[in-house]
Amino acid sequence: MLPQGFDLNLLRVFATLMEERSVTRAGDRLGRTQSAVSSALSRLRTALGDPLFVRGRNGLEPTARAQALEPRVREILDLAGFVVTG
Repeated sequence: MLPQGFDLNLLRVFATLMEERSVTRAGDRLGRTQSAVSSALSRLRTALGDPLFVRGRNGLEPTARAQALEPRVREILDLAGFVVTG
């Protein structure tokens, strides 16, 4: 069960950050500002109790927890897409 008040849109932000490795590029893809994506990442970090991404040479680097979560998040997003589109 999801914690009360958890925003499922944060999972879409997470998946996009995993692909882009940049808050700015993720924002561009999602049609959100860099500030909005940064805020969403902050809420994700708090909810999941992990930094999820750290700055690296080539942008954001996922933590071990983020890497472990990625397949599950993608599965959730795929299932949600199936439910919505039939």
